[in-house]
Amino acid sequence: MMKFYKAKKVVIVTEAYILDDITQALQKLGVSGYTIMGATGKGERGLRLGNGVSSLYKNVKIEVVTSAEIAEKIVDQVVDNFFVNYAGIIYLEDVEVVQAKKVQLPE
Repeated sequence: MMKFYKAKKVVIVTEAYILDDITQALQKLGVSGYTIMGATGKGERGLRLGNGVSSLYKNVKIEVVTSAEIAEKIVDQVVDNFFVNYAGIIYLEDVEVVQAKKVQLPE
């Protein structure tokens, strides 16, 4: 039977305008990988459909699977450095992974 390792998935939904800044912050925290996808929806700042040429009104969803320790650092960095001036939400999910090395978990 395959062994599973406990991890955290950090999900960040925010403005595409700050995507590069957030991915740089993730890399500085030692994150080795993440997934980015477009996101549409409605929140406290209204409906965001992602229409138009500019990234000004587009949202992105960033997912990172990592250790609980790194997940907490990501939350602190993103909330303190970005969510004061930009729209966004961040949440954590408990997950289990098969390949611990891919998400920097001890085996």
